[in-house]
Amino acid sequence: MADYEFVSSLGVVVPDTATLREKVVSEWQEAFGADLVTDPETPQGVMITAEVEARDAVARNNAELANQINPDIAGGIFLDAIWALTRGSRRAATRSLISGAILGGASGTIVPAGSLAAVDGTGDLFRTTGTVVIGAGGTVTASLESVDTGPIAAGINQLVNVATAVLGWETITNPSAAVLGTNEESDISARRRRRNTLALQGVALPEAIISRVYDVEDVRSVVFRENVTSSPQVIDGVNMIPHSIFVGVSGGDDDAIALALLSTKSLGAGWNGNTTVDVVEPASGVTYSVQFDRPVAVPVYVKVSARFNGVDGATIIPSAITAYANGELDGEDGFVIGADITTFELAGAINQIEPRITVALIELSTDGVTFSGAAVPISIEQIATLATIQVIPV
Repeated sequence: MADYEFVSSLGVVVPDTATLREKVVSEWQEAFGADLVTDPETPQGVMITAEVEARDAVARNNAELANQINPDIAGGIFLDAIWALTRGSRRAATRSLISGAILGGASGTIVPAGSLAAVDGTGDLFRTTGTVVIGAGGTVTASLESVDTGPIAAGINQLVNVATAVLGWETITNPSAAVLGTNEESDISARRRRRNTLALQGVALPEAIISRVYDVEDVRSVVFRENVTSSPQVIDGVNMIPHSIFVGVSGGDDDAIALALLSTKSLGAGWNGNTTVDVVEPASGVTYSVQFDRPVAVPVYVKVSARFNGVDGATIIPSAITAYANGELDGEDGFVIGADITTFELAGAINQIEPRITVALIELSTDGVTFSGAAVPISIEQIATLATIQVIPV
């Protein structure tokens, strides 16, 4: 009888294929005799191979399913389900938006909601978000959204093709470019944001403040420091007033960040930072001035000397470093506030994408002139940004 005991008290077992084959061969020889020829080219050998592949598939399927229990590995609907346990969720895809588009035609023409116009050159479709009536002057303004989600582009005066036959509607143009939509949040980004927002339901504690700020749309990275003493302190190079917090934030809307901070920080604690936003507290209606810090960008120039070993290193290397910097590689935060930039991490990013590339040397610079193999130090009031990437084949 086939043995499919791939789950034990130690977890899911994925046996080596050679071990599986030995077991299946043993079962066949027990049934048909020890002298049974089991070479792969024989009929019975082919059947044995098929059985080995079937058992291997079962073991790997079990392992893949078991991994979905781990939120740091899970993906898709499994990750969504685990995240829902702490009332978190993946950010959905959004549509590009165009405001103030000008529709022209016969006076009194009704253009229904959902009427289509196409972008010149790409054919991407936008639809009206509401019903409008062309006025006495022969025009009317309307708002449109892309039919497809994601960053659907429409530059100034590129939305010029009427795509829905509405009697009396003749022209359309867009004096302003589309505000780009976004794709659905990726598994990599969702796993990272879940880890950063585990204390989303709390208040006052550092973890709760960090979680609430990370939950603001488009926030890329956050640093937090606290002065709990009754005297001014210099903490990690930052001058902090007594009993205060310092929150550095990269990305996100100023007003949304300020509201998140006001709703979670300890009562009476002071603020530090180079950005001040006046926020009306919703419950009391009182206006508070909230401070936080926007990091200073430090440009990083990268020079990579590498052997390509038959692959397109000139394309792969810049793509890998850019993905690392943007935090698009699984398990890597990339260029975030206060994180030093090292050649070791950049080399690792390249080999994570393409192991066949041999990185001989990586040098870094902050001025594009003087390069070295030393790390670029980044304080908690700074964030690194990619300037240029130079690839040198060796």
